[in-house]
Amino acid sequence: MALVLVLSCLAAQAVHAQRYPGRGGDHGTSSKRDSDSRPAAPARLQEPFAALERELPSLTVDLRINAAQVEAWSLVQRDVRDLAELDRVRKRHLLALRDPEGNPPTALAMIATLEEEDRQKAEASADLKRHFEALYAMLDEGQRRMLDRRVVQSQTDPLGDEPAAPRR
Repeated sequence: MALVLVLSCLAAQAVHAQRYPGRGGDHGTSSKRDSDSRPAAPARLQEPFAALERELPSLTVDLRINAAQVEAWSLVQRDVRDLAELDRVRKRHLLALRDPEGNPPTALAMIATLEEEDRQKAEASADLKRHFEALYAMLDEGQRRMLDRRVVQSQTDPLGDEPAAPRR
């Protein structure tokens, strides 16, 4: 439970840093040494399942799923979409905490919500892993190579990032 709280605080801090640059603990002051050690343009963090979700339409075509694989592929797609939605729900809940007009939850209610979201995500992740393994066993070697490459690419060069790289 403490880990969930720490991770939530880190996520909220990251959102704050993105929203209000220069307002961190340094109060806008930094030495030349600090600025030299920082990357010029920090990489934008992507939600892993949202990035994979954006690949699904083109992957469906590129994998050339056959009739025997359709049901397994559909389960994997559903699981990826479910996980991406769970990530969006978590983000909405965390952003709602910043709403000055909103009625803030109690600490106990917030911890309970985070725990429930984590439980749901763990269950959904287990479903995806089980369905993905079943699909992977049905794919031919070329389909596996394509899927391996594109799943990794969804995380390292996600669609929607700038500049958009051509997909093959």
